[in-house]
Amino acid sequence: SSYFGSSFSRGRGRCLCFPTSPTLEAMASGRRSAAVLLPLADLAIGAWVLASSCGFVNPGVVVPRVNHVALRAEPAASPSLSVSLVMVTEENKVAMSGVIGGVAGLLLGGVWVGAGLFAVCSYLAKKDDSDVSKALKGVSGSGIEALNFVAYLNDEYSVTGKIGG
Repeated sequence: SSYFGSSFSRGRGRCLCFPTSPTLEAMASGRRSAAVLLPLADLAIGAWVLASSCGFVNPGVVVPRVNHVALRAEPAASPSLSVSLVMVTEENKVAMSGVIGGVAGLLLGGVWVGAGLFAVCSYLAKKDDSDVSKALKGVSGSGIEALNFVAYLNDEYSVTGKIGG
């Protein structure tokens, strides 16, 4: 017995026989069905290409559209007087107080101190009845106005455009 199949003696010589299995028979029948389907697929693709290239409508004829909708551009927005980058509102003051506290803590003590001061300043700025809240909101309002002024100067003199390119 050999590795690839069984051999046995038949008449004058030896015959090497390979085992047949259902998978080999299925593969052989699959090859036969693929050999039949391949020309049919080629025929279908050829018919599709021929039909799409010739077309059923003369390409020189333009069919007029009946229902046209006139599109109008929106009127130009009037230039606003406010060119602020961030509006000065109570919510923005609370957020800015947390950012200022976080940045100060980050510079003075590191990441954990910055995160702690961010949380404490945000919490204290949300309270309406305390003097600490009023002080934090005053400082953060000034910070927002300073940010808006820097944005105005950038727009006026295009500083970042000159630095970048």
